[in-house]
Amino acid sequence: MLVYDIEIKKAIASKNEDVRQGIEYCEGWHDHKNMGISCICAYDYYEKRYRAFCADNIAHFYDLADQHDTLVGFNNIGFDNRVIVCNMPSSEVYLKDKSYDILREIWIGAGIGPVFKYPSHAGYGLDAVVKSCGLASGKTGHGAVAPVDYQRGNYGALIDYCLADVWLTKKLLDLIIETGMVINPKTQKAIAVRKPF
Repeated sequence: MLVYDIEIKKAIASKNEDVRQGIEYCEGWHDHKNMGISCICAYDYYEKRYRAFCADNIAHFYDLADQHDTLVGFNNIGFDNRVIVCNMPSSEVYLKDKSYDILREIWIGAGIGPVFKYPSHAGYGLDAVVKSCGLASGKTGHGAVAPVDYQRGNYGALIDYCLADVWLTKKLLDLIIETGMVINPKTQKAIAVRKPF
């Protein structure tokens, strides 16, 4: 298995946010092609190590993903994969049939279906889920800052944030593999989650 997470190059303006001076924005959450990929971080279960991929070595991620049977992420089907395919169309071949999306599996386990609908599917973010499961005190930052870090040349902060999300996703995956359960952050009750194999 390969656990992965991406960060994007262009920021996404929220409804209540002022546009930051000197920062490039895409057209919103569905503008996957324009978002670009600033970095991809991964945990390789076979080699038991974390990896980081940026413009100079991003092709290595695609090679690595092609070598794995299962590609695991958190909202990877709904977001990460769409951005990857829009920026590297040939990647659809291996992403489509090998992706396991923890967020989708949690939604299914909670009985609300695999596709996001507001408001029923809100409140299941990575931060909320890892906190409810007692796996960590939460995320190390917010995804909205990652494109700003990228554009300002803060590559260390960008990669550190992305790697931390991969670490949290891996902890959540390990819990699912071990127990087949997570704690629903909205109800604080255990729900069964399908394992990736």
